[in-house]
Amino acid sequence: MRHALSGLCVAILLSASAFCLLQSAPSARAAEDQATTLELKGLDAAQSGDTAGAVEKLRQALALKPKDKAFRENLAQALNNQGVSQYGNNDYAGATASFQEAISLVPAFRKAKENMALAQVAQLNIDGNALYKAANFAAAADKFRQALAVDPANASAHVNLDLAEAEILAKSEDFAGTVAKLQDALTVMPSSQMIKDRLATAQAALDAQQKAAAAKAKDKKSD
Repeated sequence: MRHALSGLCVAILLSASAFCLLQSAPSARAAEDQATTLELKGLDAAQSGDTAGAVEKLRQALALKPKDKAFRENLAQALNNQGVSQYGNNDYAGATASFQEAISLVPAFRKAKENMALAQVAQLNIDGNALYKAANFAAAADKFRQALAVDPANASAHVNLDLAEAEILAKSEDFAGTVAKLQDALTVMPSSQMIKDRLATAQAALDAQQKAAAAKAKDKKSD
């Protein structure tokens, strides 16, 4: 009886297993069909300019087929497009997040990397300008240095850093250094009247400082 019972249990388990296998095939096909439908809806949304809708549908599609390369690439492209839209609306933090997710899906996505650098620099310049207006010139200069580390050719970050460092130098009465920083800023933006005015003020302060130093040296020599 014991052996017969064991055989019956095995037979029941095998039957249950076979039943599960039979049920899984239609389920897998249904999931694939759903993923394809979602992908098509996402591509249609992207075509119509609905970047957020495209990302939503393509993300759902990829969740159903996480190993599908085409699904990953389509979602990455949609995220890049969404980031471009966010950048255009001055949402640089949101744009950076979108570009980062696109790169996580397709690490070799060069355009997303370039776009992310632009968004990061824009946000750093905004943060730096806010600190500059609050007269926190050292912290502002640090933000502008970070921006230049991401994009060494960024003219705004270059000039902003010169202006912040010029303020720091002027505060310590290093007017020669102040003039040098403002002259450098003017080489990048030669038409800026604001920089020209600040340079003239700094030059006048330097001239007065040098004149006072010369007079002091003359008095000391005569003594």
